[in-house]
Amino acid sequence: MRERGRSDGDRSLRTDERAVSVTVGYVLTLAIGAVLLSGVVIGIGGVVDSQTDRVVRGDLAVVGQTAVANLESADRLARAADVDHPPGAGDPTVAVDVDLPDRIAGRPYRIAVDNQSVTLRTDDPEAVAEIPHVANLSVESSRVRGGPIRFRYNGSTERLEVTEQ
Repeated sequence: MRERGRSDGDRSLRTDERAVSVTVGYVLTLAIGAVLLSGVVIGIGGVVDSQTDRVVRGDLAVVGQTAVANLESADRLARAADVDHPPGAGDPTVAVDVDLPDRIAGRPYRIAVDNQSVTLRTDDPEAVAEIPHVANLSVESSRVRGGPIRFRYNGSTERLEVTEQ
């Protein structure tokens, strides 16, 4: 059932339409899958960012409360050292070391201490936690990087100081 004058070699691939629907279907399936996957990734990205922001704010508050508790402990110890200090002895000194994390949710942070509060701050996301303290002694205003810090009382200046370890 061949036509006369035509051989199989005359057929061109350009005019061959067999299996076109299978190929088109496969390409469409891949394209739809890619669109759906990108939509899921974009949608989840926003959720992750908001959760990270909440975690950073919560952790800043917890670390700030830890720093305030240790500042107030150094204050109590320093006042006790002043009261129990024998006359003629050298100036009393007190040091309280606090092992705070270097990073919060994978981000660096800074600590600022003054006479009223301890303030922790990050830049990405921009978040601030300010925790008031009730130290009776004067606190020297200072800024340190997040991580291990030391609250130190110097009897000669009668001030609490904060330094990085």
